[in-house]
Amino acid sequence: MRPVSYVITNFIEKTMNAKGLNLFVTAEGKYLIMDASYETMYKFDLTFSDSDFSCQILARKGSNLGIERTVNISWTNGKDIRDFMEFIRNL
Repeated sequence: MRPVSYVITNFIEKTMNAKGLNLFVTAEGKYLIMDASYETMYKFDLTFSDSDFSCQILARKGSNLGIERTVNISWTNGKDIRDFMEFIRNL
C-alpha cells in the first residue's frame, strides 16, 4: 500500500512530465521541477503528516524563484485537494 503522500507527489510528477519538465528530490526532501537544461522552474516544499499536508510553491520569476502559493490542507478536505491539483495543472 502506498502512503497517502503518494497521491500528491505522483500527481505533481505526472503533471510536470506532461509539460516536458522533470521532478527531482533533494537530500533535504525538497521537490525541484527542472526543464531539459536543468533550470529550476518550480520548487515544492512539501510536509506531510497523518492528518494534513503543507506545501509552499516557489516559481521562476525572472532569474529567481519567488513564492507562488502556500497551502495547508487536511487529507479529509477533498475540495481543497482538488483545488490544489487544479492550481498545479495551471502552473
